[in-house]
Amino acid sequence: MLAIIILLLSGTSFATDLFVSSQHISINRQNETGWQHELQVKQDLSRKVYAGAGATYIERFSFFEKRYGAFVGYKPSDRLSVEARWYRGENDNQILPRDQKILSAYYAAAPGLTPYVVYRDYRYSVTRVHLASLGMEIEKFPNIILIPQVMMGKATFSTPAGTENIYNYGLRAMYYIEKKFTTFVFGFKGREASQGIVGQSNVVVDTLSGGLGGSYFFRDDLRAELVFDHTNYKQLKNQFLTTTLNLYWTF
Repeated sequence: MLAIIILLLSGTSFATDLFVSSQHISINRQNETGWQHELQVKQDLSRKVYAGAGATYIERFSFFEKRYGAFVGYKPSDRLSVEARWYRGENDNQILPRDQKILSAYYAAAPGLTPYVVYRDYRYSVTRVHLASLGMEIEKFPNIILIPQVMMGKATFSTPAGTENIYNYGLRAMYYIEKKFTTFVFGFKGREASQGIVGQSNVVVDTLSGGLGGSYFFRDDLRAELVFDHTNYKQLKNQFLTTTLNLYWTF
């Protein structure tokens, strides 16, 4: 599917962005590992409109799952950007959502201040999750960006029926040199629906995560990013150590 979309869009004179991600997850309690791979392409259709598509594949526990999707974005001005994404997973998915919708908007309200809002609707086999995120990109000091974020929502379970409040809040801090490198640290605390973590399950779990990473520009149009994060799941008596390598290429 991605190859077809790239072929269709390659006739335009605007930039194409390619994103490739490979993630390794070390799961302490089971003393095993998992993998997640993602491919995404984005094409500028005009100075205000872009579109793209993506695919994800995971191997975790005994699950081998896929999802595919598309997205479209609109930038009516230099200050405002809105985007809609839709992903569809396979019917037997247990960790990846079977249906996923995301709406987001960023607005440059003032110099160095960019608030954003994101709405997510995830449908799993026995869980449905509604989430709303509010955040702010704060750049009031040279080469430093602070991003506080709070996320609130509900997880509704079908078997047995019930609804639980879920949330997440934290901070991400970045230091960068334009077109050269970026370093960052982050920490988050919250409660999440367990199905997206361990598969078919109908509980919520407390989470505490922290990590660090950095990216390096090989050229103006090519950069690589490496991220390490550790998440503790109290009720599951388990911890995930995740290593992610991302590649961004504009051509």
